[in-house]
Amino acid sequence: MDINELLRTSGPISHDDAGRLIDAGADALDAGDAEAALECFWRAAGSGDLSLAGRASIGAAEALVRLDRDDEARELLQGASQSGEQEVRFVARRRLAVLHVTAGRLQDALAEYQRAERDAPNDRARAEVASRIGWLIKETGGSGVRARLAFARSRGGVGDRVTPLLMVGFTGVVSAAALALPRLLEPLALIKVDSANGDFLSTEPWRLLTVALVHGSPLHLLFNLFAMDLGARLVQRLYGTQRLLLWYLLGVVGASLASAIWTPFVPSVGASGGVFALFGVALGAEWAHRPLVERGVRAALAQIGGLIAINLVFGLGLNVAGGGIDNAAHLGGLALGLLLGVLVPPTRAESMRSRWAGVISRGAGREQLYTLIVAFALLVIFMNWYSLALLRSTLPF
Repeated sequence: MDINELLRTSGPISHDDAGRLIDAGADALDAGDAEAALECFWRAAGSGDLSLAGRASIGAAEALVRLDRDDEARELLQGASQSGEQEVRFVARRRLAVLHVTAGRLQDALAEYQRAERDAPNDRARAEVASRIGWLIKETGGSGVRARLAFARSRGGVGDRVTPLLMVGFTGVVSAAALALPRLLEPLALIKVDSANGDFLSTEPWRLLTVALVHGSPLHLLFNLFAMDLGARLVQRLYGTQRLLLWYLLGVVGASLASAIWTPFVPSVGASGGVFALFGVALGAEWAHRPLVERGVRAALAQIGGLIAINLVFGLGLNVAGGGIDNAAHLGGLALGLLLGVLVPPTRAESMRSRWAGVISRGAGREQLYTLIVAFALLVIFMNWYSLALLRSTLPF
């Protein structure tokens, strides 16, 4: 069914048809035909997909603005700004703020931009909004300190470096304390089994995460902190702060489960499984979504790939010689990170994701679904880890 036939129909429409109508509306806007665009967007707004319906409402509002029907556009955007979809809320609030500026309501615009900043789906979008917040604070006679902080956020001076530094700092402080006070090590290390009950990890599942906060030696700690800072900055540059934190935690859990299943009788310490997950995310993104990866990131990843290979070969060699490298955790974290990087395109490639709305993409819902599936799979593995470890013990290697 072509677009004209879709416009003549009534009632619910499919996900794919709604997407086609939105694309047609965007093309009509680009061609300067706001009436035709409005017709396409109105029809697409009947989609049962909340994300697509929100996109359609925002597109319709844009068409209404071009038709000098600002009050109707404002009403649509206010409705879209209450959407359950974060990216829909962000675009609606950002566009609503522009309408407030046009009408001279600068305080309303400032409040709307501040709400949009909280909903920004990636750091690039957040920086763009922060720049406008800084300008509006100055225009409305607000605090000079607040304005400077907003402009700093827009340049990446606040936020981009803070999260990796906090990750490194928190891990470093806790690990240093555990090295100085050995009694802190045992409650945080990844202990998987005990002689009395066998499965010990299921009774203290927090060890899946706390293992990343303790290390076996100062050299082990320093190496992991250096690698963590590098991996965190790469993933943040590709995916933003929220995904960096979430995927690092998932990577630590995945690495811990791999270690528990493969070497259940050997306690583990260290953040290297989570660090390998971060490297895996970046490498997976570079392999599967190369056009969206900045040239500088690709250059760094070319070196990291070699370092990972050397690390794994060195670790396997040490274990053959009787060393204590937890290769299962490294490989488990790396595999989980690769999976996420392949499945989810870099979200900071803003201009590549949408021609007309700035950030909304039909893949946003899929990204959340993939993350939920990975988290659920880790939960299922954890619930059955001891049985899997027993099964692993029957293998000849």
